[in-house]
Amino acid sequence: MSLFVINRYEGESEEKVENETNHLSDLLKRIEERKRQRTAANNKSIVDTDQNNLNKHKKKKKKTLLNTDETNDLHIEIKSGHNEKVSEQTTGIGKTLTKKKRKNKDIESEHKTAQENEKVGENKNLANEKEANANITEKEVPSQNNFVVLGTKSRKKQREVKRVLPDWLAHPEVISADLNSGPNLEELNSVIDDKLIEVLKANGIVKLFPVQSSVIKWLHKCNMDRKLGRWLRDTCVSAPTGSGKTLAYVLPIVQELQTRLVPKIRCLIVLPVQELAAQVYKVMVTYTSHTNLKVGLLSGAFSFEQEQSNIIKKTERGKYLSTVDIIIATPGRLVDHILKTPGFSFDSLRFLVIDEADRAAEWIQYIPEPHSRVPILTLGNIHSSKVTPAQKLLFSATLSQDPEKLNWLGLFQPILFTTVVTDKDTDVNLDKIAGDFVGRYTSPGELTELAVECIAEYKPVALYQLLTRQDTISKILVFTNSGDTVHRLALLMRSLLSERNVAVGELSAQLASKQRESVLNKFANAEIHVLISSDALARGLDISDVQLVVSYDLPKHIKGYIHRAGRTGRAGKPGIAVSILTQNQVGIFKQMLSGAHKIVPNIERMELNTTANAINYQNHLNKLQEILEKEKNESVERKKAIKRRRVTNVIKQNENIE
Repeated sequence: MSLFVINRYEGESEEKVENETNHLSDLLKRIEERKRQRTAANNKSIVDTDQNNLNKHKKKKKKTLLNTDETNDLHIEIKSGHNEKVSEQTTGIGKTLTKKKRKNKDIESEHKTAQENEKVGENKNLANEKEANANITEKEVPSQNNFVVLGTKSRKKQREVKRVLPDWLAHPEVISADLNSGPNLEELNSVIDDKLIEVLKANGIVKLFPVQSSVIKWLHKCNMDRKLGRWLRDTCVSAPTGSGKTLAYVLPIVQELQTRLVPKIRCLIVLPVQELAAQVYKVMVTYTSHTNLKVGLLSGAFSFEQEQSNIIKKTERGKYLSTVDIIIATPGRLVDHILKTPGFSFDSLRFLVIDEADRAAEWIQYIPEPHSRVPILTLGNIHSSKVTPAQKLLFSATLSQDPEKLNWLGLFQPILFTTVVTDKDTDVNLDKIAGDFVGRYTSPGELTELAVECIAEYKPVALYQLLTRQDTISKILVFTNSGDTVHRLALLMRSLLSERNVAVGELSAQLASKQRESVLNKFANAEIHVLISSDALARGLDISDVQLVVSYDLPKHIKGYIHRAGRTGRAGKPGIAVSILTQNQVGIFKQMLSGAHKIVPNIERMELNTTANAINYQNHLNKLQEILEKEKNESVERKKAIKRRRVTNVIKQNENIE
């Protein structure tokens, strides 16, 4: 029985080897024929090169044939000059040839003959085989479903993944950034009330900017739809700083509300900082002066109880009534009144204005529905809803595209108005440009942007040199990243500029509200020539005739840069914005601007050793250190005195009790 098994096994091996021999022989013959054809086309230089590599290839190929494991499949992929591939599967060649040397002499003979004939064109074949092996190694598995094996290189060029914007962001209503292209007031008689036109002229305005005219016309149309009982589309405006966004919503709101009979909160305007809220409050009071509309300010400029009494009154019957029609508020103060002020109601709210909308966040959830989040519009709820959703109006120089932030706003069928700054002499497809929404980071055309580089120790000297380059040092804003830096830099610049009779002021959150208001008024009236500020002043605040804005510290984000630079070059007037950079900030600065599709200005390298020696810079630093040390000691003494008074008061109270 064992002999039968052995004979059967041997018979299968012989038949198998015979088939494999014939198959391999045919394969080698085809290889030989193709190589002969290639040899005829090759010149002698290729033949000489190929022969030098013959010995190495013989050893490598022989080793491949004789050492193949019996249990594995060998896939031989041969790439011809015409990119034809032949794949043959062979099993057990190595060991079978070793055992059956006598029976397979013909195979060895044919193999030797093939090796001798491979002398011509051998190097090309070697290169083809290496390429074939590389293809096997680097091939994506499986290729039909685009999976890539980790650790391998893919020769396929990956398709670039592009963010898909919502349709209203990708296809905005494009407005010209040329401020001189706006219409005259006479052209807007059908849209703006005659009394409002008189107030505009009284304030020196004879024509509107493009953003103002476009938004006013759109909101006028929306007010006509409101009378028909329709829910109004929310409106977003992204335009450069100084393009007149405030009047774009003040005028249509005043015109719509001026015919009201009973005071109720019909408009809420939310702004990020106290100074900007105060500025918009003054504008709104100016343009409501000819009406019965009342405006309230909730920003922390007054005590909480005083703000409550200014907006709500309680009748003898215990009913709460609103005394204002329009409220201007900062987010924190607004939430405090929603939670703590009785009778503070938004049931009659028509307009919710969010100025500098990229700062809008969780505060909006405190606004009652449907104003905070409009429900899905259906035929059932369009007439059954007790309260019609307020129309949201968003205005910003850097409107966010972050889906999470936009989702917080709960917009209803929004429409976007955006400006695109282009070369006036170039024919540009505005629709194509607007598709990329480059208007979100544009700056006024009248703004000149510059940058300088210096070593970190000499940044104050660089600022001194920039200030003294000016013909007259007046209305210059300097921005830093923290309140502490504001104070130290203000002290140092006062010392450096003392001989030039230049008044230097400081503005940060470390100052009380009344102090900040006083500093701003002095700067606006040119009593302070150089104002050093933190970013609290950078957003939206309109101070006329600012000649120069300096970013002493590089802002952390492009939005900060846009808002800082936007304090000059406003309303069609020229201005200059300069950034002071250290060596390691140059690359970050270039990347920040180029990532926002802005042109990177030439960066001037400042050599400041001569200037530092001329102004005795080190002596001024020593004086600064003495002042800071003195202030620190005084602060410690004040805290100790306060603590002693508290202890004394406690002791007195205990004595009185006894």
